[in-house]
Amino acid sequence: MRGLTAAWLFGMGIITWRAIARQHQPPVPGTMLAASGFFALLALVSEYQAAAPAAAAIGWGVDLAALLNLFPDSPLFGNPGAKQPVTVSTGTTQAPGTTTAAGRGA
Repeated sequence: MRGLTAAWLFGMGIITWRAIARQHQPPVPGTMLAASGFFALLALVSEYQAAAPAAAAIGWGVDLAALLNLFPDSPLFGNPGAKQPVTVSTGTTQAPGTTTAAGRGA
C-alpha cells in the first residue's frame, strides 16, 4: 500500500508541474480528481494481498507514461511531436490547363 501511495503522490506532482509549466496556473480540479479516483480504484484492488504488487506496478507505470509525456519534443525521445509533411502520389499526371472531364458530354 505504501508503494501505491508514493505513486499517487508522484503522479499528483507530475500533474501539478505540467499545469504550472505549460499553462502557468494550478491544475484543473477535475484532473486531480480523476487521477485520484484512478489511484483509489487501484488501492481498492490492492486490498487483495495477491494483487497489491500488480496494482502498485500499474500505478508506477502510469506515472512513468505521464513522465515521458512531459517532454514530447525532446531529442532524447526522437522528437515524436514534430509533424512530418505528407505527400500523396497517384501515379498519373495531368497537363496544365486541362480537366479530367475533357471529352465527356460534348
